[in-house]
Amino acid sequence: MKMISIGQLAKRTGASVRALRHYEQSGLLDAIRQDNGYRLFDESAVQFVERIRVLLRNGFTLDEIRPVASMLAPQPPDLRTVCADVIALYHDKLDELDQRIAALMEIRASAGARLAFLEEQRRRGGP
Repeated sequence: MKMISIGQLAKRTGASVRALRHYEQSGLLDAIRQDNGYRLFDESAVQFVERIRVLLRNGFTLDEIRPVASMLAPQPPDLRTVCADVIALYHDKLDELDQRIAALMEIRASAGARLAFLEEQRRRGGP
């Protein structure tokens, strides 16, 4: 089993050392501590962190990722399957985003209506 340092993991994944420490403290990422306190990670952590980062870029929080984290671990090509829990996670996130978009559209419509009213008042010479 090849082990890599936190610096190597950060360099290979594009995640900051601080983010990797946070993933570890959040229970998502496992490290082996050496006697000197340095963290070592299994080589498979590279793909694992890359998958976490994809989910984070897609708007998921670490709390949302945690329940499906075990499914993000690399698997041999003949054992790869699409996990129903990850699919459900994406469905839930899309529903949440749709609700947020709808709320923002309402706010935008209200602000647009108020702006139109104010511009009309100004055009008419009102207050």
